[in-house]
Amino acid sequence: MLFGGNSDSLAEEILRSSSFLRELRSGQLTQRCYNNFIQQEALYLHRVSSTLETLMCSLQEADENTRSLLLDTLKHYRSRNQSLFISPPPQWLHFALQSFHYVVLEEPVYWLVALSARACLRDFLAREQLFSELKPGSTLVSGSEVKAGSIYQQWSEESLKEVAWTRKYRKVIGEYQDQMDVFKAINIFRQHMMNQKSFYKAVTCDVEDNE
Repeated sequence: MLFGGNSDSLAEEILRSSSFLRELRSGQLTQRCYNNFIQQEALYLHRVSSTLETLMCSLQEADENTRSLLLDTLKHYRSRNQSLFISPPPQWLHFALQSFHYVVLEEPVYWLVALSARACLRDFLAREQLFSELKPGSTLVSGSEVKAGSIYQQWSEESLKEVAWTRKYRKVIGEYQDQMDVFKAINIFRQHMMNQKSFYKAVTCDVEDNE
């Protein structure tokens, strides 16, 4: 339901709208820009994990599979946290957290739907094989191919991890699909994919960082 053509069309929209992903795909992404992406994503994961931690402490009734996956997600997000201090939070993060707060008023399975958007996008990008090779005739300056290869390796390793998470979400959500409101689930998934779009558009690259 959520992981088919609907999610792929949203992911295509994000791919087209993101200068960061275009740079990644072209093989011209700089380390500074990639570091900016890592910092911004860590900020998102830090804030969402804080919300999720609070929710899990108050969660009384949830089936074991859902609870287990939510706890695993919390641990996964915590492991990606870095020392961050950005105040006030950027607008894209404000809207992302606001929409997640709306979801927590729903059943826990809808939390999984919301959380699955990020993993599903990375699954799509992995299948697209972004930046899989440097094309002949590239305009990269000397030494950039080595740096680019290192960035791609980091990206690929993280993407493979998210592909595994997509499968986990798919399995648990599928078990309770008949008990879910299809339109509600689709709307929640779409909203959180749009939050990912805002995030990727907000990650800007310094074109002068080309040494």
